[in-house]
Amino acid sequence: MEFGALSLVPPILAIVLAIITKEVLLSLFLGIFSGCLIYSYGNPLGALITFIELITGTYSGTYSEDGVEEYVASGVMSDPWNVEVILIIFLLGGLIGLMVRSGGSAGFAELLSKRIKSRKGAEATTWGIGLLIFFDDYFNALTTGSIMRPVTDRYKISREKLSYIIDSTSVGICLIIPFSSWVAFLCSLIGESYRAAGVEGGNPFLVFVQSIPYNYYAWLSIIMVIMVIIFRIDFGPMAKAEKRTRETGKLCDATFSGGGQDEDDYSSIEVSERGRANDLLVPIVILIILAFVMMMFTGGYFETFDFYDALNNMDGALALVYAFAIVTIFSIIYFAVRRVSKVIESIGAFVTGAKSVVYVTILLVFAWSIGAIGERLDMDGFVTAQFAENVPAFIVPVLIFIISCVMTFATGATWGTYAIMLPIALPIAFALDITPLACITAVIGGGGFGNHCSPLADTAILSSASSNIRHTDHIKTQIPYSVTCAACACVGFVLSGFMDNWVIPLAATFAVFIVAVIVLSRMFGENRYNVGAPEKPEDAKSFFNK
Repeated sequence: MEFGALSLVPPILAIVLAIITKEVLLSLFLGIFSGCLIYSYGNPLGALITFIELITGTYSGTYSEDGVEEYVASGVMSDPWNVEVILIIFLLGGLIGLMVRSGGSAGFAELLSKRIKSRKGAEATTWGIGLLIFFDDYFNALTTGSIMRPVTDRYKISREKLSYIIDSTSVGICLIIPFSSWVAFLCSLIGESYRAAGVEGGNPFLVFVQSIPYNYYAWLSIIMVIMVIIFRIDFGPMAKAEKRTRETGKLCDATFSGGGQDEDDYSSIEVSERGRANDLLVPIVILIILAFVMMMFTGGYFETFDFYDALNNMDGALALVYAFAIVTIFSIIYFAVRRVSKVIESIGAFVTGAKSVVYVTILLVFAWSIGAIGERLDMDGFVTAQFAENVPAFIVPVLIFIISCVMTFATGATWGTYAIMLPIALPIAFALDITPLACITAVIGGGGFGNHCSPLADTAILSSASSNIRHTDHIKTQIPYSVTCAACACVGFVLSGFMDNWVIPLAATFAVFIVAVIVLSRMFGENRYNVGAPEKPEDAKSFFNK
């Protein structure tokens, strides 16, 4: 059964309701359930069954030769990757609880505060840390937020700005650095697409490396952040948020879980007075090293000693589970030896930290579920079919980019978009004699755009969670920047439809981008907003003494 345009109802309903009501969980649930109703032809009981199946999976009994009954399950909570991601989130939440208990978070924030002398310095440090943690976007978003939030709070940087820097940097860097969990997946798709099209494309890893200069959106998303930091170019809702924080001291309108107070579950943890910056730095450094080593381990590097082969076969999520589990055990022992936290106290802090990410987990499960119902309704197939017919050759790259943007924004599933669009984009490029490198990065950049500003995207959810800001506020302030980057990237993809090089398209994209940013900042800057009377001097003093 083809559901046609009805397949668009679940994501559109969820996104619209989330923007209007700011109740993300309820909006996602209604979006998912509407899709289940469509899939069940309006039967409420069938819709309920479908909803549960999406989450828990469906079970089918079969019998093997020896008569033993076997069951096959599929669902967002039975998918190995999703389970690994949930474990990562719980382990990181617990680890943050440990570091708060040890006093390491406070000690590191104090250390950075002595070296960072301005708002720009705090923002630039956040950007720099995001660039350094290039091998996984989940790890990047959660770690950067946990490290830098106390510092940016001290310098009265809005949580919206912090979340924007984290999200744009964590995804953007994974799209262009050829050593990340993303690249392994992309290389496998590129290689398979070349083989399916009967084209001798050489090494998929080298093809990806050659495509990096064509990734106009990814470059702009990273450059936009540093331009905003250096030149204080804020526009749209972000300008209002920054003005609010600077003039009133209010870091956010609401926290991630929807509360009006700027606090989270970590505030209930008793902080050790003996903690130092090393109590945060040592576990984090070991975690980064272990994450890379475990990625190579899951890829079989220590069996074959083939780096490229290991990169293609690694399980990034499982590697992070191993790394977080080891560092958690190490941290409990390390803090006990350092006498900053007893083992029992550390376990209590770990449990408190793990409980603080329950809301994030539910949100991710719902986000995955709306992608799953979209797959059952064949939404991606419908969207692709509407745009792929009777297309002139020169606009193919930009059209692929737009389709990928729309698809990822509607589903939040970046890798799902890659899996669908790359096998479509490359054969079209070969058939119409268009540079395949531009078509590859059109898909990659479009997925990055959706991951930046879709309310359903997992990295966007983790970025707002690590910044402890209401998710809809993060999306609202991020969209103008992401749309600006995407619109300017279209210039490069249009030019790439006419020429087989990246120099002129990239130069033209940057030129248009700079003009656009200047114009937007002047038209929609802070002078358009009035957020209330400035705070009293004594309020500012007490803020910095917190």
